[in-house]
Amino acid sequence: MKLLAISGSIRKDSYNLALLCAMKEQCPKGSSVSVYDQLKAIPTFDPDIDEKDTPDSVRSLISMMRESDGVIISTPEYAHGVPGALKNALDWLVSSDVLILKPIVVTSVSTSGLGGVRSHSSLVLILSAMNTNVVIEGSMNVPYAHSKFDGSMKLTDKLTKSAIDTLFIAMKQTIENT
Repeated sequence: MKLLAISGSIRKDSYNLALLCAMKEQCPKGSSVSVYDQLKAIPTFDPDIDEKDTPDSVRSLISMMRESDGVIISTPEYAHGVPGALKNALDWLVSSDVLILKPIVVTSVSTSGLGGVRSHSSLVLILSAMNTNVVIEGSMNVPYAHSKFDGSMKLTDKLTKSAIDTLFIAMKQTIENT
């Protein structure tokens, strides 16, 4: 199982990126997680750009998605929604077939008690419109992030680590049945 993990945050010390790094470390044998943290490199979506003129950063993301069996997207919540950099990257992919029926797990990490549920819901809605295969059984929200990671952004919370195991099981089952 080859997974691409995308952080919806462009912050260097992002809890969402830290969660994806924890997933990479906790990845089951025989599987791999590649963490993508290059949303800053993707220019503003322009529907007037022809496919042949697609920016290299977008082409690279599309290529990584094609090579993966599934995708994990971890998003912060900004103004009760998905951050602009993540939505922008997804806008570039709308006219592509790269995500059609692709298994995708959505996670959200937040310092609030809600764990980013509103951005999580918004992202599921966007991905559903793109005809992806959202793996609800593997999706998760992580509230009170400051208490789940240590000072060096390492995941320390046992319940979240257990949820990651469940995420991998759900993703594997979905990939095998696709």
